[in-house]
Amino acid sequence: MTVFAVEYTYAQDSTDLRNEHRPAHRDYLCEFLGDGAVRLLASGPTPVVDGALLIFAAEDKSALNEVLANDPFSKVGALEQTDITEWNPVIGLLTQFAS
Repeated sequence: MTVFAVEYTYAQDSTDLRNEHRPAHRDYLCEFLGDGAVRLLASGPTPVVDGALLIFAAEDKSALNEVLANDPFSKVGALEQTDITEWNPVIGLLTQFAS
């Protein structure tokens, strides 16, 4: 599996929209905590930039893209931008997922 750092940038003036859909967003992400083609390793907000950082392990980028496209935040227009970067953790708790 490959590790990917996913950076969400929230759409401008989307606070109310995100608050409304946050429970569904979090429930959806929790579906990827176990084993599978896409696995969520960590997730949380980035307060300095109005967004979030999500760390996934995925068999391939297309499987990850499908998961991200079905995130409730994506479906309701709460995201302005999604950046995906392949990442190779070499020190720390996530090294077990390194390629």
